[in-house]
Amino acid sequence: MMRQEQDNRLGNLPMLDFTAHEAAALYLAFNLILLFLLAYKTAKARQVTGISLGHGDNEDMMRAMRIHANFTEYAPLPLLGLFSLAAMGAPVLLVHILGGVFTLARYAHGFGFTAPEGQRPMGRFYGTIFTGLVLIVEALALLYFVFVG
Repeated sequence: MMRQEQDNRLGNLPMLDFTAHEAAALYLAFNLILLFLLAYKTAKARQVTGISLGHGDNEDMMRAMRIHANFTEYAPLPLLGLFSLAAMGAPVLLVHILGGVFTLARYAHGFGFTAPEGQRPMGRFYGTIFTGLVLIVEALALLYFVFVG
């Protein structure tokens, strides 16, 4: 498809002018900012609670630590996957969709841990669901590009 036709069909989205590697780098940058923000929240919780190491059986400290740790557990491989897809020639739109959904899911998870008493934290819930969805779709996309090309 000619570039002009693609621009008209997709509404001339400037982010589609990125290379797949640039798109992957964009989502890496957004996730690095999130990592910093979550680390800052954990440090702030340490300052407020006076707990310099561990969680001291303090629920707020445990929550801050788990949110930060959860991000560091889940973020590296999907972000590496974006660069792998880019290296294998995946369409930039696929990198944007996977990177965008993953990034929004991680922000929702990281900042969605609060809810009224007796209610499920919806940011955490949807963040978890969409993170899992991206993991599965990205794995399948990687397998597709490895075996089919």
